[in-house]
Amino acid sequence: MVRLIKNIIFDIGNVLLKFTPMEFLKNNFKDEKLVNSLYKNIFLSKEWIELDRGTITDEEAIDRFCSRDPKHENEIKEVMATWCEMHLPVEGTSEFLKSMKKKGYKIYLLSNYHLKAFELISSKYDFIRNVDGEIISYRVKLLKPEPAIYKALMDKYNLKPDESVFIDDTLQNIEAAKKLGLHGVVFKGFETMERELEEIGVVV
Repeated sequence: MVRLIKNIIFDIGNVLLKFTPMEFLKNNFKDEKLVNSLYKNIFLSKEWIELDRGTITDEEAIDRFCSRDPKHENEIKEVMATWCEMHLPVEGTSEFLKSMKKKGYKIYLLSNYHLKAFELISSKYDFIRNVDGEIISYRVKLLKPEPAIYKALMDKYNLKPDESVFIDDTLQNIEAAKKLGLHGVVFKGFETMERELEEIGVVV
């Protein structure tokens, strides 16, 4: 049976925009030990999660990163000033988002994101701005895969789960969405996404 999908919900990182911190670090620093240290201290830290949740500022996070590794204070500050440069469009998906909007689908964003980073990508990319609605983690102090963040989106825009499909690159986040009745697609590339959306009734 073909289902009637009206709403397409996109994650941002590694669905609409690339998030490749290790590649970014390797392109900027040639010392492998330094790269691994920065990756662990910044991108694998509890502060990174707190930035997504909106419970600390960039400045507070930088202070903590530097206090853990003071000899690399300059490199840490450089990373935090420039890491958003990795946010380049994922091939195919931004164009797909625009085409689905033209076909009459409602387009929403549901993503874990820092305040400053989201402000930057919103100003840079029109397809991030031109959506029908969004729930971004730092604003609601919630993170995927917490059920409450999905409910926040559904409640705010009065969306019906069985009319909505969520696209995310993380299986855990898709499983959480499905438990609430949404359809879900784990993003593994544009062509695979397109095929899986067709299978649940999206006219691509």
